[in-house]
Amino acid sequence: MNFIKKILSNNWFLGFLKVFLGFIFVVASIGKIIDPQQFAKDVYSYVLLPNAIVPLFAAIIPWIEFFAGIMLMFDIMPKSNSLIICGLLIAFIAAIAIDVYRGIEISCGCFDFLFPEEKIGMNTIIRDIILLLAGLIILFFDHNEIRLYGIIKRKK
Repeated sequence: MNFIKKILSNNWFLGFLKVFLGFIFVVASIGKIIDPQQFAKDVYSYVLLPNAIVPLFAAIIPWIEFFAGIMLMFDIMPKSNSLIICGLLIAFIAAIAIDVYRGIEISCGCFDFLFPEEKIGMNTIIRDIILLLAGLIILFFDHNEIRLYGIIKRKK
């Protein structure tokens, strides 16, 4: 158990996870930011949110993904941004699981500009659970006191 905790607390491992998870969220956000109407159509197809909320959701969520990802990559408030990303992943996993259970076959909406034909399913849920685990490791094991925002703050 100590061995696992030691690995999870390793600064290099945590740094890799931050860059990896942040990069995934930045890449996922780009297509949604470029084409918010398509992302709104993807969100509508899940049939989970009231129609009146979907345009606002489709306009805001990609930017949250983008900025949380960028800030995580640059180690700016990593626990806070990891918490945001974990919250998003839990919501995504729940939405996908509900529609998989319902038997609805729709586009994921995750990486539409890279994989426009990606359908939701168990692979999507497993991928998001793996990303969630990475986010939880950062949230609970990150202990590095040196942060980019701390360095910038000191130079002033």
